[in-house]
Amino acid sequence: MTKTALRRIEFIVLIVIVVIYGLAAYQRNLIWEDNLSLWSDIVKKSPGKARGYNYLGLAYHEKGRLDEAIKQYKKGLSIRPFYSNIHNNIGISYFDKGLVDKAISHFKHAIEINPSHADAHYNLGVAYGEKGLLDQAYSEMRKSNELRKR
Repeated sequence: MTKTALRRIEFIVLIVIVVIYGLAAYQRNLIWEDNLSLWSDIVKKSPGKARGYNYLGLAYHEKGRLDEAIKQYKKGLSIRPFYSNIHNNIGISYFDKGLVDKAISHFKHAIEINPSHADAHYNLGVAYGEKGLLDQAYSEMRKSNELRKR
């Protein structure tokens, strides 16, 4: 084989590789289109990890699809029942649905798991305020602020 023929083959192989990688990148970008498609793909590929369900729940919540968000959080909690962030996030979804008592239960559970969870203290304070429990609301808000200063 001549040098010219080898260079042509190298060039063709290089073009094929570039095209294959370009198509793979394009396909991956479709998955990264938004959080919902990204985390749906992650959950599909790693169904045994609670973190994916947490973020998929957040993606549904961002789109106002609270029932689907709650469903994903519950799946995550079935894998990791002591995941404080999921308890906090499901509490937010319940609160936004008007189910304040359920929200309070999950915020409290998040705090039991992680007493330094500033967001859970804040959210519990908001929920207490919604129920008219102003002393408890103030106490939780104060605790949240103290934790954020650390």
